[in-house]
Amino acid sequence: MRLLPYTLLAAFLPGAFWIWYFHRRDRFDREPLPMLLKAFGCGALAVIPALAFEYPFRGFLQGELGLGAALWLSFGVVGFGEELVKLLAVYLAVYHSQHFDEPVDGIMYAVTVGMGFSVVENVLYISAFGLEIAPLRASVASLAHASFSGISGYFLGKGKFLGSPFSHAVQGLFWAAVLHGAYDFILITQVISPLFVIALVAILHYVLLRLLARLLTQSPFR
Repeated sequence: MRLLPYTLLAAFLPGAFWIWYFHRRDRFDREPLPMLLKAFGCGALAVIPALAFEYPFRGFLQGELGLGAALWLSFGVVGFGEELVKLLAVYLAVYHSQHFDEPVDGIMYAVTVGMGFSVVENVLYISAFGLEIAPLRASVASLAHASFSGISGYFLGKGKFLGSPFSHAVQGLFWAAVLHGAYDFILITQVISPLFVIALVAILHYVLLRLLARLLTQSPFR
């Protein structure tokens, strides 16, 4: 129990850092703190339906998985399930808010929701496996969640302001689920070196920054 404060701190600080890291790039109309806290809280709560969705499949992870089962768990269960609840959290928390007033806000709020989700997930992992995994969770897993959610948010923001919101949301969910699934598939099966996960997250980070810069050029507050 004495490790609890350190566990919470090790889980929360990376999330706070990545929120600050991405939001400082919103040069024209930064989001108010109460809205960020709301998005963060909804992301944290989204862990509950994600766990409920994944629970019936937990038994598969206790034995040796074939490639077919690994594909289903990675893409159909974890990738799709977690990205769906995070996207719904963005929609329920902020989509209809007056503060969601430019395309780039889709990325900003989705990243924040992703960090709320990641912080709770980090608490669970650190509690189960110890503080020694905290640096890896902070540098790779947290940024991975920010990238998956941010790419989904890119499409959500485009759809809200540029038309066809539902089809854009579905497209964003598809890419987030595929990328999240690929991330988990590599970790579960290790058919290739887990170092490729680091490369994947680095590439997604770069892509997300490029998408963010693209949407900033469409800001009405420039």
